[in-house]
Amino acid sequence: MKLHPEEYRLACAYDSARGFEEFSPEQLKLIMDRGRDLFKWFKNHLILHNLINATLVASILVTDGLVLLVLPHLFLTGARKGSLLWILIASAISGGLHSWLMYSLGLYSLHEGAAHNLIFCGTGPVGRLGQFLGRNLCRLTAGEPGYYAECHMAHHAKFGTEHDSEFLNFVIPQRYWLTFLPLAAIVNFSDFIIHRPLTYTKGRVISGVVGALYTGLYGFFIYRSFGLLFMLLVMLVVMPHFGFYIDRSRQFTEHNLMPLENRNGARSFGVGFWGLILGGGPWGQPCHLSHHLVPSIPWYQQIRLHFFIRGLLTERQKEQFLLKPFVGFPQLLWRVVSDANRFAGERGIPGTRTQQT
Repeated sequence: MKLHPEEYRLACAYDSARGFEEFSPEQLKLIMDRGRDLFKWFKNHLILHNLINATLVASILVTDGLVLLVLPHLFLTGARKGSLLWILIASAISGGLHSWLMYSLGLYSLHEGAAHNLIFCGTGPVGRLGQFLGRNLCRLTAGEPGYYAECHMAHHAKFGTEHDSEFLNFVIPQRYWLTFLPLAAIVNFSDFIIHRPLTYTKGRVISGVVGALYTGLYGFFIYRSFGLLFMLLVMLVVMPHFGFYIDRSRQFTEHNLMPLENRNGARSFGVGFWGLILGGGPWGQPCHLSHHLVPSIPWYQQIRLHFFIRGLLTERQKEQFLLKPFVGFPQLLWRVVSDANRFAGERGIPGTRTQQT
């Protein structure tokens, strides 16, 4: 992901002008103590940890097959099979679920596997094979694990600085809107991309080939079962866009306009409706604040820490770090877009609303 110097300057200016209630030393001590306990539990139960993640990976892949090859039969039976309306309905449902599952698997593999090596643990041959698979499952979705891992680890080590390779504390909305153009996951309409580099590297080519083979194999069986139009709608219209749009919305809002300090610089969407959709499921990143506070614990422990943190927060901190139920994400997106546009426009940044008017 490309760092824009003007966005870094805007983040510094916005940060210095805010009124923000940070975690107190007492709160941070309690959180770190709880995080250490969760980490010890994880390290003492590695077999159970591996079993949880193996079951999860298998479940996602099996569910994806059912969504693509079995679910459409519920809509495309008899006369419905040739009906344009039912083909559109079936492709929207199957394609949308497939796209979300691929987003979920890609985020899980990139983040838990490639960046933090937390999907499978072990030093023997089986453990090393599991780690390799965990890191590379994202290639099924054209994700590039090496690139993401390098950016994400710099994001933790140099958070909120000019050396943060995944700088997200101030993102001008125009960069976000450009990711909604057709095929923006593949074409560089915007540099607000993190699952792959902006240039064609060896890793990106490998991921592209693996992703094309996975998509092509399913595309062949879908074509044989449901016809060319349904296959094209699912694989070329819905699949490359729906999950990618969710991913961009998640990353645009989880740090934007937050402090330039690692322990106070992230939001959690939680495990309600928006958290599970935007976060890519419980195994994704619905509890991102927990992850930044204690990055060494796996996804299920992040959820446990999330609920512990909720119990420590003041009402003001809940407004800053968490979402309101159901209406929380639309409100957050509106506030981030409007405040970022206003603040950037006041400082004469081209392409923002205030600057143009």
